[in-house]
Amino acid sequence: MPWTATNSEGHPAPAALAVDAVVLRVADRRLEVLALRTEDGRRALPGGLLGPRDDPAEAVRRVLAEKTGLDGIYLEQLAAFADPDRDPRGWIPSIAHLALVPADTTPRDPAARWVAARGRHRWAHDHRDMLALAVDRVEGKLWWSNVAVGLLPAAFTLSQARAVYEGVADTGYDGATFARDLKATGLVEPTGERRSDGPGRPAALYRFVTAAPAWGAGRRKRVSPA
Repeated sequence: MPWTATNSEGHPAPAALAVDAVVLRVADRRLEVLALRTEDGRRALPGGLLGPRDDPAEAVRRVLAEKTGLDGIYLEQLAAFADPDRDPRGWIPSIAHLALVPADTTPRDPAARWVAARGRHRWAHDHRDMLALAVDRVEGKLWWSNVAVGLLPAAFTLSQARAVYEGVADTGYDGATFARDLKATGLVEPTGERRSDGPGRPAALYRFVTAAPAWGAGRRKRVSPA
């Protein structure tokens, strides 16, 4: 039987409130999302139900720590999904959150897997819509904010940054043009250090001017694909 509830005035009300997390990373120039497999073989975003005194932001952090082993990551509220038919258990709205993590992030939960964010997976509930909104938000902010600060290490080469930007935008960039235009945004600065990842001249390291997520900062900038 579906869950049902009424409020103190006798009107139908949500039976519960949930939180879900869209956790994204870029690995090998591919945008990936963290997913759990359901009993019927579909993919699901990490999530859970709120208690009567739970704060949604704290609850989603707890869910991520419990189900994936991820802790101490930046989260941003994405949107509320409240279609009465979104969950087969009953009317259970969900507050979706967005998290961005570096490529080397590995969940401890064996049920959690990184899958292509743009892949043709079967998703539970309305998780496909949550994922699509998250991808659209990150891609839309890529060139005019420091949104990629969550996807890159604290210090990175321009080649590393290019790989991340290509994964998010799902396109290729000319190396020289990318380097010029990323520096022109004013969002990154050189660290003064270099790193060698193999033969050849060591590459200069860069960092974001601010490591704190400031996803509304910077100048709007688009770079032409390669």
